[in-house]
Amino acid sequence: MEQTLKKIIEYLKAKFDTTSNGKSLRLNTSISKHDSNCTNMPGSSSKASSRTIKKKTNSDFQSMQQTLGQGSFGWVTLVKEIQSGKLFAMKAMKKEELFKYCTIDNLKREIKIQRKLNHPNIIKLDSYFEDKTNVYLILEYAEGGSLFKKIKKQRHLSEDEAFHYLYQTCLGIEYLHKMKIIHRDIKPENLLLDTKGNIKICDFGWSTEMENLKKAFCGTVEYMAPEMIKSQSTNYKLDIWCLGVLLYEMVQGKPPFTGKNDQEKCVAILSGKQLKYEEFVSEDCKSLIAMILQPNPFNRPSIQGILNHKWMLSKSKQQSNNDLFYPRNISMIIDDQNHSPLKSCQTVVSERKTTNKEFEEIQQKSQHFVFHQTQHQNEQPQQTFFRRVLISLGCINR
Repeated sequence: MEQTLKKIIEYLKAKFDTTSNGKSLRLNTSISKHDSNCTNMPGSSSKASSRTIKKKTNSDFQSMQQTLGQGSFGWVTLVKEIQSGKLFAMKAMKKEELFKYCTIDNLKREIKIQRKLNHPNIIKLDSYFEDKTNVYLILEYAEGGSLFKKIKKQRHLSEDEAFHYLYQTCLGIEYLHKMKIIHRDIKPENLLLDTKGNIKICDFGWSTEMENLKKAFCGTVEYMAPEMIKSQSTNYKLDIWCLGVLLYEMVQGKPPFTGKNDQEKCVAILSGKQLKYEEFVSEDCKSLIAMILQPNPFNRPSIQGILNHKWMLSKSKQQSNNDLFYPRNISMIIDDQNHSPLKSCQTVVSERKTTNKEFEEIQQKSQHFVFHQTQHQNEQPQQTFFRRVLISLGCINR
Protein backbone atom coordinates (compact mmCIF):
# COMPACT_ATOMS: atom_id res chain seq x y z
CA MET A 1 0.00 0.00 0.00
CA GLU A 2 2.87 2.38 0.80
CA GLN A 3 4.41 1.75 -2.63
CA THR A 4 1.09 2.47 -4.31
CA LEU A 5 0.78 5.70 -2.30
CA LYS A 6 4.26 6.76 -3.45
CA LYS A 7 3.27 6.10 -7.07
CA ILE A 8 0.18 8.28 -6.65
CA ILE A 9 2.20 11.15 -5.20
CA GLU A 10 4.85 10.81 -7.94
CA TYR A 11 2.12 10.86 -10.57
CA LEU A 12 0.58 14.01 -9.11
CA LYS A 13 3.97 15.73 -8.94
CA ALA A 14 4.73 14.79 -12.56
CA LYS A 15 1.31 16.01 -13.64
CA PHE A 16 1.85 19.49 -12.23
CA ASP A 17 5.62 19.75 -12.66
CA THR A 18 5.45 21.26 -16.15
CA THR A 19 3.28 24.09 -14.87
CA SER A 20 5.62 24.94 -12.02
CA ASN A 21 8.61 25.18 -14.34
CA GLY A 22 8.41 28.92 -14.93
CA LYS A 23 4.91 29.01 -16.41
CA SER A 24 2.19 31.40 -15.33
CA LEU A 25 -0.32 30.29 -12.69
CA ARG A 26 -2.99 32.50 -14.28
CA LEU A 27 -3.74 34.35 -11.08
CA ASN A 28 -6.22 36.60 -12.83
CA THR A 29 -8.93 35.86 -10.27
CA SER A 30 -12.10 37.63 -11.29
CA ILE A 31 -14.97 38.79 -9.11
CA SER A 32 -18.35 37.71 -10.34
CA LYS A 33 -21.45 39.87 -10.47
CA HIS A 34 -22.82 37.94 -7.51
CA ASP A 35 -19.68 38.71 -5.52
CA SER A 36 -20.03 42.38 -6.36
CA ASN A 37 -23.62 42.42 -5.17
CA CYS A 38 -22.50 41.09 -1.80
CA THR A 39 -21.29 44.57 -0.91
CA ASN A 40 -24.66 46.22 -1.37
CA MET A 41 -25.68 45.33 2.17
CA PRO A 42 -26.38 47.48 5.20
CA GLY A 43 -23.19 48.35 7.01
CA SER A 44 -20.83 47.26 4.23
CA SER A 45 -18.74 49.36 1.92
CA SER A 46 -19.61 49.45 -1.78
CA LYS A 47 -15.93 50.07 -2.47
CA ALA A 48 -14.96 46.57 -1.36
CA SER A 49 -15.47 44.72 -4.65
CA SER A 50 -14.90 47.69 -6.96
CA ARG A 51 -11.51 48.43 -5.41
CA THR A 52 -8.98 48.33 -8.28
CA ILE A 53 -5.94 46.12 -7.85
CA LYS A 54 -3.12 47.83 -9.75
CA LYS A 55 -0.77 45.74 -11.87
CA LYS A 56 2.71 45.92 -10.44
CA THR A 57 5.95 43.95 -10.68
CA ASN A 58 8.87 43.12 -8.42
CA SER A 59 10.80 46.05 -9.87
CA ASP A 60 8.27 48.48 -8.35
CA PHE A 61 9.47 47.59 -4.85
CA GLN A 62 12.69 47.94 -2.91
CA SER A 63 13.59 45.37 -0.26
CA MET A 64 14.15 46.80 3.23
CA GLN A 65 16.24 43.74 4.19
CA GLN A 66 13.83 42.80 6.97
CA THR A 67 12.03 39.46 7.27
CA LEU A 68 8.62 39.75 8.90
CA GLY A 69 7.69 36.09 8.92
CA GLN A 70 8.29 32.60 7.57
CA GLY A 71 5.67 30.12 6.43
CA SER A 72 5.28 26.66 4.91
CA PHE A 73 5.42 27.87 1.33
CA GLY A 74 7.48 31.04 1.52
CA TRP A 75 8.30 34.15 3.51
CA VAL A 76 7.13 37.69 4.25
CA THR A 77 9.50 40.65 3.93
CA LEU A 78 9.26 44.40 4.37
CA VAL A 79 9.43 46.34 1.10
CA LYS A 80 9.06 49.95 0.02
CA GLU A 81 7.17 51.00 -3.09
CA ILE A 82 9.66 53.07 -5.08
CA GLN A 83 7.13 55.48 -6.57
CA SER A 84 5.18 56.32 -3.39
CA GLY A 85 7.75 55.48 -0.69
CA LYS A 86 5.04 53.54 1.17
CA LEU A 87 5.94 50.44 3.17
CA PHE A 88 4.25 47.10 2.42
CA ALA A 89 4.54 43.48 3.49
CA MET A 90 5.51 41.28 0.55
CA LYS A 91 4.35 37.68 0.86
CA ALA A 92 6.44 35.53 -1.51
CA MET A 93 5.54 31.89 -2.20
CA LYS A 94 7.58 29.42 -4.18
CA LYS A 95 5.72 27.97 -7.16
CA GLU A 96 7.53 24.67 -6.72
CA GLU A 97 6.16 24.32 -3.18
CA LEU A 98 2.67 25.43 -4.19
CA PHE A 99 2.45 22.76 -6.88
CA LYS A 100 4.11 20.16 -4.69
CA TYR A 101 1.27 20.42 -2.17
CA CYS A 102 -1.49 21.11 -4.71
CA THR A 103 -2.43 24.50 -3.20
CA ILE A 104 -2.99 26.58 -6.36
CA ASP A 105 -6.76 26.67 -5.92
CA ASN A 106 -6.28 27.79 -2.31
CA LEU A 107 -4.02 30.63 -3.46
CA LYS A 108 -6.47 31.77 -6.12
CA ARG A 109 -9.29 31.67 -3.58
CA GLU A 110 -7.20 33.67 -1.11
CA ILE A 111 -6.58 36.38 -3.71
CA LYS A 112 -10.20 36.42 -4.85
CA ILE A 113 -11.43 36.82 -1.29
CA GLN A 114 -8.99 39.54 -0.29
CA ARG A 115 -9.71 41.56 -3.42
CA LYS A 116 -13.27 42.04 -2.17
CA LEU A 117 -12.43 43.12 1.36
CA ASN A 118 -12.30 46.69 2.61
CA HIS A 119 -12.53 47.06 6.38
CA PRO A 120 -10.37 48.92 8.93
CA ASN A 121 -9.71 45.71 10.90
CA ILE A 122 -8.69 43.58 7.92
CA ILE A 123 -5.32 43.63 6.13
CA LYS A 124 -5.75 45.03 2.62
CA LEU A 125 -4.35 43.44 -0.53
CA ASP A 126 -2.57 46.11 -2.57
CA SER A 127 -1.49 44.00 -5.55
CA TYR A 128 -0.26 40.59 -6.66
CA PHE A 129 2.01 39.29 -9.40
CA GLU A 130 4.33 36.45 -10.26
CA ASP A 131 7.67 35.69 -11.89
CA LYS A 132 9.27 32.44 -13.03
CA THR A 133 9.82 31.07 -9.54
CA ASN A 134 7.55 32.88 -7.06
CA VAL A 135 4.10 34.34 -6.52
CA TYR A 136 3.91 37.66 -4.65
CA LEU A 137 1.13 39.27 -2.62
CA ILE A 138 1.68 42.92 -1.66
CA LEU A 139 -0.18 43.50 1.60
CA GLU A 140 -0.82 46.35 3.99
CA TYR A 141 2.04 46.61 6.50
CA ALA A 142 1.10 46.25 10.18
CA GLU A 143 4.00 47.75 12.12
CA GLY A 144 2.95 46.40 15.52
CA GLY A 145 3.56 42.73 14.71
CA SER A 146 1.25 39.89 15.74
CA LEU A 147 -1.01 39.66 18.78
CA PHE A 148 0.60 36.28 19.46
CA LYS A 149 3.99 37.90 20.09
CA LYS A 150 2.38 40.49 22.35
CA ILE A 151 0.68 37.81 24.45
CA LYS A 152 3.89 35.82 24.78
CA LYS A 153 5.88 38.91 25.70
CA GLN A 154 3.44 39.95 28.44
CA ARG A 155 2.54 36.32 29.38
CA HIS A 156 -1.10 37.36 29.39
CA LEU A 157 -3.15 40.48 28.66
CA SER A 158 -5.23 42.55 31.03
CA GLU A 159 -8.98 42.29 30.56
CA ASP A 160 -9.06 45.86 29.24
CA GLU A 161 -6.53 44.95 26.55
CA ALA A 162 -8.34 41.70 25.80
CA PHE A 163 -11.62 43.60 25.38
CA HIS A 164 -10.02 46.02 22.92
CA TYR A 165 -8.62 43.28 20.70
CA LEU A 166 -11.70 41.05 20.93
CA TYR A 167 -13.99 43.97 20.11
CA GLN A 168 -12.14 44.88 16.93
CA THR A 169 -11.74 41.25 15.90
CA CYS A 170 -15.51 40.83 16.27
CA LEU A 171 -16.11 43.78 13.95
CA GLY A 172 -13.78 42.33 11.33
CA ILE A 173 -15.29 38.85 11.57
CA GLU A 174 -18.83 40.17 11.39
CA TYR A 175 -17.90 42.06 8.23
CA LEU A 176 -16.50 38.84 6.73
CA HIS A 177 -19.68 36.95 7.56
CA LYS A 178 -21.79 39.66 5.97
CA MET A 179 -19.62 39.22 2.88
CA LYS A 180 -20.42 35.48 3.14
CA ILE A 181 -16.82 34.59 3.96
CA ILE A 182 -15.61 32.29 6.76
CA HIS A 183 -12.03 32.85 7.89
CA ARG A 184 -11.55 29.38 9.46
CA ASP A 185 -8.20 30.18 11.09
CA ILE A 186 -8.71 32.97 13.62
CA LYS A 187 -5.84 32.89 16.15
CA PRO A 188 -3.39 35.42 17.64
CA GLU A 189 -0.80 34.69 14.92
CA ASN A 190 -3.28 35.90 12.30
CA LEU A 191 -4.21 39.08 14.16
CA LEU A 192 -1.73 41.87 13.45
CA LEU A 193 -1.45 45.28 15.09
CA ASP A 194 -0.87 48.68 13.48
CA THR A 195 1.04 51.56 15.10
CA LYS A 196 -2.05 52.57 17.10
CA GLY A 197 -2.66 49.05 18.38
CA ASN A 198 -5.63 48.36 16.12
CA ILE A 199 -6.39 44.80 15.02
CA LYS A 200 -5.74 43.75 11.42
CA ILE A 201 -7.02 40.29 10.50
CA CYS A 202 -4.68 38.58 8.04
CA ASP A 203 -3.90 35.29 6.30
CA PHE A 204 -6.91 34.17 4.27
CA GLY A 205 -5.22 30.99 3.06
CA TRP A 206 -7.82 28.74 4.72
CA SER A 207 -10.76 31.08 4.17
CA THR A 208 -13.68 30.15 1.98
CA GLU A 209 -16.92 31.58 0.70
CA MET A 210 -20.05 30.15 2.26
CA GLU A 211 -21.29 28.99 -1.13
CA ASN A 212 -18.10 26.96 -1.68
CA LEU A 213 -17.98 25.11 1.64
CA LYS A 214 -17.52 21.73 -0.05
CA LYS A 215 -13.86 22.53 -0.69
CA ALA A 216 -10.99 21.15 1.42
CA PHE A 217 -11.43 22.03 5.07
CA CYS A 218 -8.65 22.69 7.56
CA GLY A 219 -7.64 24.69 10.60
CA THR A 220 -5.32 25.07 13.58
CA VAL A 221 -5.75 22.30 16.15
CA GLU A 222 -5.91 24.43 19.31
CA TYR A 223 -8.67 26.56 17.77
CA MET A 224 -10.73 23.81 16.11
CA ALA A 225 -14.43 23.66 16.90
CA PRO A 226 -15.90 20.29 18.01
CA GLU A 227 -17.99 19.91 14.84
CA MET A 228 -14.87 20.30 12.70
CA ILE A 229 -13.04 17.56 14.60
CA LYS A 230 -16.05 15.24 14.39
CA SER A 231 -16.49 15.92 10.65
CA GLN A 232 -20.00 17.21 11.19
CA SER A 233 -21.89 19.91 9.34
CA THR A 234 -20.37 23.34 9.89
CA ASN A 235 -21.13 26.99 9.20
CA TYR A 236 -19.86 30.45 10.16
CA LYS A 237 -20.14 29.51 13.86
CA LEU A 238 -16.64 28.02 13.45
CA ASP A 239 -15.29 31.58 13.65
CA ILE A 240 -17.46 32.27 16.71
CA TRP A 241 -15.87 29.32 18.54
CA CYS A 242 -12.41 30.72 17.70
CA LEU A 243 -13.33 34.01 19.37
CA GLY A 244 -13.97 32.18 22.64
CA VAL A 245 -10.62 30.39 22.43
CA LEU A 246 -8.97 33.72 21.57
CA LEU A 247 -10.40 35.50 24.61
CA TYR A 248 -9.29 32.66 26.89
CA GLU A 249 -5.75 32.71 25.48
CA MET A 250 -5.52 36.48 25.85
CA VAL A 251 -6.45 36.55 29.54
CA GLN A 252 -4.77 33.26 30.48
CA GLY A 253 -1.71 33.36 28.23
CA LYS A 254 -2.34 29.94 26.70
CA PRO A 255 -5.14 28.16 24.79
CA PRO A 256 -7.85 26.42 26.82
CA PHE A 257 -7.34 23.05 25.13
CA THR A 258 -3.83 21.63 25.28
CA GLY A 259 -2.09 18.28 24.95
CA LYS A 260 1.17 16.58 24.07
CA ASN A 261 -0.01 15.99 20.50
CA ASP A 262 -2.88 16.76 18.14
CA GLN A 263 -4.81 13.72 19.31
CA GLU A 264 -4.78 14.81 22.96
CA LYS A 265 -5.72 18.37 22.03
CA CYS A 266 -8.74 17.14 20.09
CA VAL A 267 -9.79 14.89 22.96
CA ALA A 268 -9.58 17.90 25.28
CA ILE A 269 -11.81 19.95 22.96
CA LEU A 270 -14.41 17.18 22.80
CA SER A 271 -14.26 16.34 26.51
CA GLY A 272 -16.53 19.16 27.66
CA LYS A 273 -14.55 19.52 30.87
CA GLN A 274 -14.83 22.75 32.83
CA LEU A 275 -12.04 25.20 32.02
CA LYS A 276 -9.54 26.29 34.65
CA TYR A 277 -8.77 29.97 35.30
CA GLU A 278 -6.30 32.04 37.25
CA GLU A 279 -7.69 33.99 40.19
CA PHE A 280 -7.35 37.35 38.41
CA VAL A 281 -9.88 36.46 35.67
CA SER A 282 -13.26 38.04 36.41
CA GLU A 283 -16.50 36.08 36.60
CA ASP A 284 -18.04 38.15 33.80
CA CYS A 285 -15.13 37.29 31.52
CA LYS A 286 -15.51 33.59 32.37
CA SER A 287 -19.22 33.89 31.63
CA LEU A 288 -18.59 35.25 28.13
CA ILE A 289 -16.07 32.52 27.32
CA ALA A 290 -18.52 29.85 28.50
CA MET A 291 -21.29 31.40 26.39
CA ILE A 292 -19.12 31.26 23.26
CA LEU A 293 -17.53 27.81 23.72
CA GLN A 294 -20.75 25.87 23.29
CA PRO A 295 -20.23 22.36 21.81
CA ASN A 296 -23.44 22.76 19.81
CA PRO A 297 -22.71 25.48 17.20
CA PHE A 298 -26.33 26.59 17.10
CA ASN A 299 -26.13 27.46 20.81
CA ARG A 300 -23.26 29.86 20.23
CA PRO A 301 -24.09 33.57 20.13
CA SER A 302 -23.94 35.82 17.12
CA ILE A 303 -21.36 38.61 17.01
CA GLN A 304 -24.00 40.99 18.31
CA GLY A 305 -24.72 38.54 21.13
CA ILE A 306 -21.06 38.72 22.11
CA LEU A 307 -20.96 42.51 21.90
CA ASN A 308 -24.09 42.74 24.05
CA HIS A 309 -22.70 40.52 26.83
CA LYS A 310 -22.38 42.31 30.16
CA TRP A 311 -18.56 41.96 30.20
CA MET A 312 -18.31 43.64 26.80
CA LEU A 313 -20.81 46.36 27.72
CA SER A 314 -19.08 47.17 30.99
CA LYS A 315 -15.66 47.38 29.32
CA SER A 316 -17.11 49.44 26.49
CA LYS A 317 -18.61 51.88 28.97
CA GLN A 318 -15.28 52.25 30.76
CA GLN A 319 -13.51 53.07 27.51
CA SER A 320 -16.33 54.89 25.74
CA ASN A 321 -14.16 57.96 25.20
CA ASN A 322 -11.29 55.93 23.69
CA ASP A 323 -10.84 56.78 20.00
CA LEU A 324 -9.39 53.33 19.30
CA PHE A 325 -12.84 51.77 19.18
CA TYR A 326 -15.13 51.86 16.19
CA PRO A 327 -18.91 52.43 16.42
CA ARG A 328 -20.91 49.27 16.71
CA ASN A 329 -22.82 49.82 13.45
CA ILE A 330 -22.61 46.34 11.92
CA SER A 331 -25.43 43.86 12.43
CA MET A 332 -25.62 40.18 11.58
CA ILE A 333 -27.82 39.28 8.61
CA ILE A 334 -27.22 35.53 8.53
CA ASP A 335 -30.08 33.33 9.70
CA ASP A 336 -28.97 30.10 11.38
CA GLN A 337 -32.03 28.28 10.13
CA ASN A 338 -31.71 29.42 6.51
CA HIS A 339 -27.96 28.93 6.23
CA SER A 340 -26.88 25.86 4.30
CA PRO A 341 -24.05 24.23 6.28
CA LEU A 342 -21.03 22.33 5.02
CA LYS A 343 -21.52 18.65 4.39
CA SER A 344 -19.56 16.18 6.45
CA CYS A 345 -15.85 16.00 5.60
CA GLN A 346 -12.55 14.86 7.06
CA THR A 347 -10.47 17.40 8.94
CA VAL A 348 -7.02 18.41 7.74
CA VAL A 349 -5.01 19.95 10.54
CA SER A 350 -2.06 22.30 10.64
CA GLU A 351 0.18 23.29 13.53
CA ARG A 352 0.26 26.87 14.75
CA LYS A 353 3.70 27.22 13.18
CA THR A 354 4.99 24.90 10.48
CA THR A 355 8.07 24.43 8.34
CA ASN A 356 8.03 22.59 5.00
CA LYS A 357 9.19 19.38 6.70
CA GLU A 358 6.55 19.68 9.43
CA PHE A 359 3.84 20.41 6.85
CA GLU A 360 4.68 17.15 5.08
CA GLU A 361 4.55 15.27 8.40
CA ILE A 362 1.15 16.80 9.17
CA GLN A 363 -0.19 15.56 5.85
CA GLN A 364 0.87 12.03 6.81
CA LYS A 365 -0.62 12.36 10.31
CA SER A 366 -3.96 13.46 8.89
CA GLN A 367 -4.33 10.06 7.21
CA HIS A 368 -4.44 8.35 10.61
CA PHE A 369 -6.60 10.89 12.42
CA VAL A 370 -9.29 8.82 14.16
CA PHE A 371 -12.08 11.36 14.27
CA HIS A 372 -13.79 10.35 11.02
CA GLN A 373 -17.25 9.09 10.32
CA THR A 374 -17.93 5.34 10.43
CA GLN A 375 -17.13 3.59 7.15
CA HIS A 376 -20.03 2.04 5.24
CA GLN A 377 -19.99 -1.75 4.97
CA ASN A 378 -20.15 -1.75 1.18
CA GLU A 379 -17.18 0.60 0.88
CA GLN A 380 -13.79 -0.94 0.18
CA PRO A 381 -11.13 0.13 2.75
CA GLN A 382 -8.39 0.50 0.13
CA GLN A 383 -10.49 2.86 -2.03
CA THR A 384 -11.34 4.98 1.02
CA PHE A 385 -7.67 5.23 1.96
CA PHE A 386 -6.60 6.44 -1.49
CA ARG A 387 -9.41 8.95 -1.58
CA ARG A 388 -8.26 10.33 1.80
CA VAL A 389 -4.74 10.66 0.36
CA LEU A 390 -5.96 12.74 -2.59
CA ILE A 391 -8.23 14.86 -0.39
CA SER A 392 -5.49 15.57 2.15
CA LEU A 393 -3.20 16.69 -0.68
CA GLY A 394 -5.91 19.11 -1.77
CA CYS A 395 -6.00 17.68 -5.31
CA ILE A 396 -9.69 16.73 -5.34
CA ASN A 397 -12.80 18.24 -3.78
CA ARG A 398 -14.90 16.36 -1.26
